[in-house]
Amino acid sequence: MKKCFLYLLMVGGLGACIQSEPLNAEADITACKILNAKGSPETNIKGNIIINNAQVLAQANPSIDLTKLALEVTLTEGANISPDPARVMDYSHPQKFTVTSEDGNWHKEYSVIIDTFDLPLRYDFEHYELNETEKYQVFFEETQGTALFKQYIWASGNSGFALTGVGRNPQEYPTVSIENGIDGSRAIKLETKSTGQFGETVKMPIAAGNLFLGSFDVNNAVQKPLKATRFGLPFGKKPLQLKGYYKYTPGTQPFKAKDKNGNTVTIPGQEDEGDIYAVLYGAAELDGKALDGNNVLTSKNIVALARVEVEKKDEFTAFHVDFHYGSRIPIDWPKFIQDQRDPSDDGTGEYLPFKEEKMKNYEYNLAVVFTSSKYGAYFAGSVGSTLCIDKVEIVCEK
Repeated sequence: MKKCFLYLLMVGGLGACIQSEPLNAEADITACKILNAKGSPETNIKGNIIINNAQVLAQANPSIDLTKLALEVTLTEGANISPDPARVMDYSHPQKFTVTSEDGNWHKEYSVIIDTFDLPLRYDFEHYELNETEKYQVFFEETQGTALFKQYIWASGNSGFALTGVGRNPQEYPTVSIENGIDGSRAIKLETKSTGQFGETVKMPIAAGNLFLGSFDVNNAVQKPLKATRFGLPFGKKPLQLKGYYKYTPGTQPFKAKDKNGNTVTIPGQEDEGDIYAVLYGAAELDGKALDGNNVLTSKNIVALARVEVEKKDEFTAFHVDFHYGSRIPIDWPKFIQDQRDPSDDGTGEYLPFKEEKMKNYEYNLAVVFTSSKYGAYFAGSVGSTLCIDKVEIVCEK
């Protein structure tokens, strides 16, 4: 009788320990392919498809028939999507889809935008709107075709900063639109901010203001922050020069960085620097991936680099720098960054040779990057460092 009672007790205890796994709360599109009406991959898509927190962006050749396309999407585990993306639909205007998490508690709306316009070459930074939660600003360009079209080509780390709870209104975020740019127009202000208690907890003490061509994956913002910045969009020209206007003031607060153990330390005597650069790189070999915060300046896939030496300037000052092809520009990483970098993708010798056929096939991506703290990707910088930019232009070979 005692043995029987003990057996039942053990079984009961074991049953109490075995619990079903919680259902997944993620509601994301993680990959997307664009198909023609016959279900085959659409050959008129240029370069990689960009997926951010609320949009799926693709560029296409003008000859594409946007009225008869379908999607093949990959979702986070257990999630579902509505309407059915496999159904042939008209993408001459954005189509909206809702992804619902496996547990049914979370929903995310995505706009799928297939853009037949090339990247613009001039950026006046006149256009912005609030994100869907009205917490921070989102920046776009306008292109006039048969109708006025918004190109959501700019990304920033604002969505990552929203996780900190520090920004009480859109103007307190690291990347914002401001007045009093060149000729009285609007401009962009990038300011390095403290991430507060949240940043101390996750060992990310600062958030640099940044703006770049590409997308920001907020799902990686904490666990894999260098992977969160996906730099570059398909580009079908040969860039020769990067030009525009900037002003820069380094922060007066102590320069913070992380040591090799991930602990926040102060670097005595270190003054913050801003950074402005553009990178042309081969995207076809990356299998849908983009250069990120770890390799955007050093990757073996780089074809050309243009980088501005940002100096302290109280007023808007013109800059212009050539794209450097051929021999690789050396990148001198300070000791407090060397301990954190993964050099496995670093190229050596010369950049990849520029090939016109690859250009015509949109196998190159162009990244244009602005940041208030040069090493902000590694959470190193001074709170208060401020870079303002306006009237930027990519000069290309005709």
